[in-house]
Amino acid sequence: MDSLPVKPLKPGLVNLPGATPASAALVAELIHKDFVAHHCFFNDKHFHNHLSHHVLSLHDLGAPPERIQTAFDEEAAMQRPLHHGKRGADAKADGITQANWTSHMGETNAHMYADYLAFFSSEIAKHGVPRVLERYVFSPEANGNGAIMLARFFGGLLHPFIQAGFGIEFGQDFMVAEGLAAAALTTPEGASVMDLPSGVPEIRSGAPSSTLLALLHELYSSTRLQPMPYEETEISLARVQKWIASDPGRGAAIRDIYAKWTFDLRDDADISGKVDECMWQAALLLGAIGKAGRKPRMDFLLMHFLTGSLFLRTIVETLAQPLHKAQLLQAYAHSAALFVLLRGRPHIDCALAMSYPVHPMPPTKDLVRAASLGGSAWLPLLNNAAVHPEAHVIKSMRTLFYCAQRYGSTPAGAVIGAVDSAGKETHKGALGLDGTVFVRIAGVLTDALGWVAHGEKAHFWDFRGGWEEAWSKQDE
Repeated sequence: MDSLPVKPLKPGLVNLPGATPASAALVAELIHKDFVAHHCFFNDKHFHNHLSHHVLSLHDLGAPPERIQTAFDEEAAMQRPLHHGKRGADAKADGITQANWTSHMGETNAHMYADYLAFFSSEIAKHGVPRVLERYVFSPEANGNGAIMLARFFGGLLHPFIQAGFGIEFGQDFMVAEGLAAAALTTPEGASVMDLPSGVPEIRSGAPSSTLLALLHELYSSTRLQPMPYEETEISLARVQKWIASDPGRGAAIRDIYAKWTFDLRDDADISGKVDECMWQAALLLGAIGKAGRKPRMDFLLMHFLTGSLFLRTIVETLAQPLHKAQLLQAYAHSAALFVLLRGRPHIDCALAMSYPVHPMPPTKDLVRAASLGGSAWLPLLNNAAVHPEAHVIKSMRTLFYCAQRYGSTPAGAVIGAVDSAGKETHKGALGLDGTVFVRIAGVLTDALGWVAHGEKAHFWDFRGGWEEAWSKQDE
């Protein structure tokens, strides 16, 4: 792994002023320390190490070195060492090689991650990130005989994909190796909704494309695609796998719907527009699935499709082959569709999202509230996210802020997919949806998770889901 040293950080996608040479050097040192010292899972439930995500997000939003170091210290204390426990009896003495790299996928004995990490680090050092992604994520070798690496890349709530995305964004090759090593250990729960047996989605071209929001409406309307039954227990991977296996036709129904999302592989603008669609949908699947008159609930699982959407453009631009760009986007779209069903098929309500305040304000004294009207609504939101202890908060806020930068001037009626081919709204209030929705969602997210910078307690994400039975439970 020494073949992939830390490099000077590339500017992030947001790149707010505030970062200094000292903070950039500190961040580079800390994320490399995480690489050489820590495992990708911090417990036996396969909960993911988010340490580098937190630190890099703070850096990209201009946080000072003291806050960055504090975040690192707090999260490093709960990480597992890279090497822990005993090596599995079936492990190869020479670790992972080109000859056996597909033979140990999904195994999670204590040393397997380190073995895969060393292998992918060596491959990236020899061949570079783009060629390694092409071979080990998209090739037939990577997706045949049960390897299904593309589906694993998006498994585990997109964490391998997100890890690699952070690495490409900030120019740290070792983080791409981390993402690939984690993917090799990850259960490909989304493979059932891709094309079988490879787990790679089919790409269609040559016909006019539907939009993601129109296809989401089809998912909602389908009598064939009922959501996973409600249970008042925490969702588990075993339960998800059992539900998926219970009806193989479910994957075919999802594939039939998303086959209408077609690609022009000769047109970079078409690929870029597809990324835009993913980001709009992701924000709405987090911030527009509430109920009028009830407190907004920020779903923990669907939130990952927002934070993951930030890296679609980054990774697409790294890939050389247009077909692989389209496969990446379809894999993301299919995975999002599956999780909508896993979360009780919550419906987005664009009118509800647009009813939230366009200038969210913290719960402070009237004088401070009045003063805050004179500046950007984003400043208190970003500052609050920077001191919130939960790593996903700043990741979500960074993505919403990026969306506001890129799409904030979009007028009502111009959102891709707001209407279907017949000119009818795809979702309630879609014609009224505009670029202010991102700051509106950022505000209700902060209300739900806590204005900790203003004395409120930190709260966690919601796990109740979008089932009607879940909404019958009282707000806390």
